[in-house]
This record gives sequence, C-alpha cells and structure tokens, in this order.
Amino acid sequence: MSSLSTAMTEMLQCSICLDVFNDPVSTPCGHNFCKICLKKCWDNSQDCSCPNCRETFKQRPELKINTTLRDLVDEHKKKTAEKPEVLCDICEEVKLKAVKSCLVCQSSYCETHLGRHLRVPGLQKHKLIDPVNNLQDYICLKHERPLELFCRDDQTCVCLICTVTDHKNHNTVTYEEEIAEKKIELLKRQTDVQQKIQDRIKKIQDIKHSAELRRRNTEKEQAASVNIFTDLIRSIERSQSELMKMMEERQKAAEKQDEDLIKDLEQEITELKRRNTELEKITNTEDHLHIIQIHSSICRPLNIKNWPEISTKTHVSVEETMRSLTQLQETLHEKLGKAVLKKIQQYAGTV
Repeated sequence: MSSLSTAMTEMLQCSICLDVFNDPVSTPCGHNFCKICLKKCWDNSQDCSCPNCRETFKQRPELKINTTLRDLVDEHKKKTAEKPEVLCDICEEVKLKAVKSCLVCQSSYCETHLGRHLRVPGLQKHKLIDPVNNLQDYICLKHERPLELFCRDDQTCVCLICTVTDHKNHNTVTYEEEIAEKKIELLKRQTDVQQKIQDRIKKIQDIKHSAELRRRNTEKEQAASVNIFTDLIRSIERSQSELMKMMEERQKAAEKQDEDLIKDLEQEITELKRRNTELEKITNTEDHLHIIQIHSSICRPLNIKNWPEISTKTHVSVEETMRSLTQLQETLHEKLGKAVLKKIQQYAGTV
C-alpha cells in the first residue's frame, strides 16, 4: 500500500476496531467511530463518554450517520479495493504470485524469478514497478520504451526518447517525483476536506446548543404565562358557572317543549306509514273489484293535525348578560393583544 493510501486509511480508521469506518457517526466532541463500535462501547459502560477524549455526556447522544464521511469512506474503499492477482510469467507449472513487473522486459516475476534482476548488473538498471496486468499501458506507443518521465507542460507520461523529440525543452520530471508531488497535493486536499467536516460538525453542535438554550428560556416564559392565564381562567370560570346554570334551566324547558312536539309528530308519522302501506298494497293488487270495494274506506281523511310551519328557538335570550360578556371579551382582547404583540416583537428582535 502506498504512503498516501496508508495515510488516507489512518484518517478514515475507527479507533475502536482499528478498521476503516463502517457507518461512521460523530460524537458531540467531534470524534468519529463506527456506529456499531460506539454503540457496543456505550452498552458495556456505566457512563456515556467519548472513547478518544473521554468527554462525558449527560444524555446518550442520538447517533446519526455522518453522510459526508461515509461517502469519503466508500470512495476510499473503491480506490483501495484489492486488484486482480498478477501471476509470474516465468513459472511453468504452478504460477506463483508476482511481486514485481519489469517495464523493459514486459514481464512479471515472482520472488524467485525476480532474483536475476536483483543480481545481474545489466538487469539491475531495468525499471521495476509493483506487479500489474496492463504492462503495455506503461510503454510509449511511439518509441516502445518505458514511460519513466512526466511532462508537466503537456500533463502526460513520456519515455526518454520523447524528451529529446516531441517534448524537447519541456518541463519533465521523473514519474516517481510527479507521483510523490501529486500524493502530497491529494493528502492536503484530503486534510482540507476532513477539516471542513469537523467545522460543519462543530457548527451543528453550536446550533443544537443555541436551540437548547432557546428551548429552556421558552419553557420558563411558558410556565409564567400559564400561571397568569390560570388565575384569569379561574375568575372567569366562576362567572361562567353561574351563567351556565341559568342557561341550562332555560334549555331544559325548551327541550321539554320540543319533546312534546316530537312525540305528537312521531304518532302521526306512525299512522301515515300505516296508511301508506295500505295504499301501496291496494295499488299493486290486480283484484279490481277489491279496489272498488275498499276505495272509500282507505281514502277517508286521517285524524291528524294541520301543522303550521314550526319555528324553534335556537338560543336563549340573555341580552344583558351577553352585552356584559362582549364588553369583557373586547377588553381582554385589547389587553392581551397588546401584550402578545409586544412579546412577538421582542422575539423578532432576537431572531
């Protein structure tokens, strides 16, 4: 693993399981852990504290996935996924795993067959790299030489012959030098991203802290307001009780009158339904003689009242009381409205 990959892995490593984060979560103090690791740690502990800095939390924080950090972990895992195994090109029967590839020989060697490149002076000058399957991609298509250099002017890999032909007088450096510089730049960018993550985590903590203070202040003001309104309500309820008693008495009298009317109407409905059944029955019969015989009796008038349009009172007249209540209501609205408006203006000034 390269030094950059190692450094990246260490930054994305859980200090509990010592592996790359799995569902990373952040504590209020800003440290990151695998969700399951931190949960097990807290489940097995009497208090709730950060495994790194030991800061103790009064209440167990709600663990939510740090999506930004998780995306970084997923991207890192993709880049560091195990590559297909490269086998030795020299082994005849059982192919062993290659440890190096030679750009000059265009072959990969296991530890045994690599020996000649380490011992023979002529072979020691060959360019060896970590084993790869695509050796042809490391060869200049034009000159069929190893791509050992990097042209910064054209941002491309070149061979030695390219530096004296197409890339003459260009700013060229060794492949290793360019890679080392790019790794440093990537590491700086990664550090910057990590810092931005921590800054935003800190910002979230600050917002939550402010929200908690605001919630406590609101609860205090709510409690004080409830006490005032409770006293006011008790006073109103005493007057309300007397008014309700008077209204209930009037209501009962009106209900008694309505019940009597309904009783008479229901009796007449019963008689009308009976007559309707008889009429329906005789209308549907095919016995014409029977219709003629009972026509007179079934068409005689029923003994029911000729009800005029009925109008019932829907409210009890308590005009003097209602005038007093309306006046009290208007006064309360005016006083309370001013108080509430003032409080709203105070809150608006703090937002």
